[in-house]
Amino acid sequence: MGKVSWSWEADVKEGKLESFKSDVVLAWNIAAEADENTLCNRWVVDEAMSAVKVYQQFTSAQAAFAQFAVNEGWEKLDDYLEPTAMYVRGDYGNHLDFLREHGAIFMLDL
Repeated sequence: MGKVSWSWEADVKEGKLESFKSDVVLAWNIAAEADENTLCNRWVVDEAMSAVKVYQQFTSAQAAFAQFAVNEGWEKLDDYLEPTAMYVRGDYGNHLDFLREHGAIFMLDL
């Protein structure tokens, strides 16, 4: 199996950006840094400070799937954000099919 990456984006709920950064992003980044199967992890915010996006890349679809169990940040996202889009690409097999139910768009290389 090959690498898998995704980008996940969301609008920030009114007045929640600072608490999101301290309550979710900080711990999220620590978990990603400690995981040898996380190859890339980067949170960004738009200039208006109203929308965020995370870019992540993993060694495999299994490693990406494991993030939902080991990264507690996923459970807290709804407290701070309104999801707008998720894009998945790479060798995702069927390990991440459940994300389709949550609106994820699976991308293919051209």
